[in-house]
Amino acid sequence: SHISDCAKTEGGLGSRTSPIAPPLFQSRGRRGTSATMYASRWLTLVLSQFVMVSSGTLYLFPVYSPMLKSRLDLTQEEVNFVGSAAHFGAFFSVFGGFFYDAFGPRATLTLGGALKLGGLLTMALTIQGVAPQSHRFAAFCAWVFGTGCSTSLTASLGANYATFKDHNLHGRLVGLILAFFGLSSGILSLVYDVFFTSPVSFVYFLALFAGGMDLFAATLVGSPKNLALPDDEPEGGRGLPLGGVGPAPTGTVARLFGAADHDAKLTRGLTLCGAVAIHVAVSALLIQSVGGVAAVTIACLLVTGALMTAQSWSLLGGGGRVAFRRNEMAQVDPRLNAANKAALEGVGPTKLPFLLDFWLFFIAMMLGIGAGVTVVNNLSQMVSAYPTLAPDAAATSRSLMKLLACTNTLGRLASGSLSDKLAHKVGRVQFTVYLLALMAVGQFILAAMGGESAPLFGLVVGVFVVGWAFGALFWATPLLVMELFGPKNFGANRGLVGLSPAIGGYVMSTLVAGRVYAASAGLDNDCDAGAACYGRAWVFNAFAVVGATGMMWWLARRRARGRGMGPIT
Repeated sequence: SHISDCAKTEGGLGSRTSPIAPPLFQSRGRRGTSATMYASRWLTLVLSQFVMVSSGTLYLFPVYSPMLKSRLDLTQEEVNFVGSAAHFGAFFSVFGGFFYDAFGPRATLTLGGALKLGGLLTMALTIQGVAPQSHRFAAFCAWVFGTGCSTSLTASLGANYATFKDHNLHGRLVGLILAFFGLSSGILSLVYDVFFTSPVSFVYFLALFAGGMDLFAATLVGSPKNLALPDDEPEGGRGLPLGGVGPAPTGTVARLFGAADHDAKLTRGLTLCGAVAIHVAVSALLIQSVGGVAAVTIACLLVTGALMTAQSWSLLGGGGRVAFRRNEMAQVDPRLNAANKAALEGVGPTKLPFLLDFWLFFIAMMLGIGAGVTVVNNLSQMVSAYPTLAPDAAATSRSLMKLLACTNTLGRLASGSLSDKLAHKVGRVQFTVYLLALMAVGQFILAAMGGESAPLFGLVVGVFVVGWAFGALFWATPLLVMELFGPKNFGANRGLVGLSPAIGGYVMSTLVAGRVYAASAGLDNDCDAGAACYGRAWVFNAFAVVGATGMMWWLARRRARGRGMGPIT
């Protein structure tokens, strides 16, 4: 319903490819050579998943925030300011959106990788004492890194929207891509457990991994506007994973890695991604119970790697070629692309502030996701606030981080699958009402179960619920931008809407939670008063998210009555 009839076909107006012959003289530059490679739709998806793992390093702030606080002698409000700056960059991505709309996924991934590399390297230098010792400079580094995360996210979503044109798949597609954003902290915290003891060395590693992954993906993902990927080979045409030649697999191997249609491949990719998430959570409990025995930690990391490999293989398997040279791509008449873009429905970013729908959506997500950011930024201090947990606070924090990564991931996967199944009964706006209600429940749990008798149990339950709701709301944001305001200016609109959780994270995490914590902290800026360190912040967040739920419900009612902008669900 987003695209007019003339643009609904696979290639736009009429045929996908143009009858016009290719130019007689190709450019001699790199972009014009036949050696340039372009990823297939399934390799594009797999590479996008790994780009999301590199972008999800945003959630690893609790690993190095205690050392940042100690080295720079910061208050908790200043620490939260640094964390909120990273989320501000990650959510407010108007620049990345405009850049993507102008230059496409390859250039945008290159920019995102460069920003991640630069931001994390300077953050490591700040913690080490080489760069300026200021929380404002650390916040600038975090903002640069966070902007790289959002820039690469925009490129990944846009590249996959371009190759998977069936809107009935988009809920699961976005859920699968964003699941790895949430799963990243769980996977990489296992890497920290096995290979690192110093948070500074780990941040250096994150810089090289996050920047390098995006720069590598930029060499394959996306194609010029005058080229299109060849059509998929007929189902069953290639029986072996990665399009290999030979006898087709049978039984369970065929079901997991053989040829299949788009729906079946996404289903098995989602299933194996869920298995990775569950394994990460179980690993956290296992490592905690054995006291961090090295052999157990290494085994958990190896199983994680095996499951990640199997999940990628399940998407690539039986899909034919995974990459194409430029001279193997289908030619598309540039006039068709121009007509397709003109046919797209949508509201531009300059008109959004004048729409009631925009403000209902904006404020609801500001409060809902901002409440989740509060937990992400303060996870280490939430643990160390309890004297009974303080002696082993670092290990416990990493275990809770793995749990948060698991539920964050499962929330995205489950929301994508469930919303697609219920699409004919429950619109995605109404579905988001339930997600906001779940976030309110999670905040109430943290407020009510933070007593001194069993603090770890209350933290586990609260982190579980908040993580699930946070991941689900993160999944909902790009889909609702597309649904409410149309696909024509998706990149810029998503960036503008991203300002909402950026503001919410600053207000709820830095100002509210930071000041509540400081009110009970001692002269060393650390609070050890247990539930009192954050109790009032959780109560404030809970009631704020209740208000957000009401706003989203109002937006759903407006659309049900045909009063909102954009296509009606």
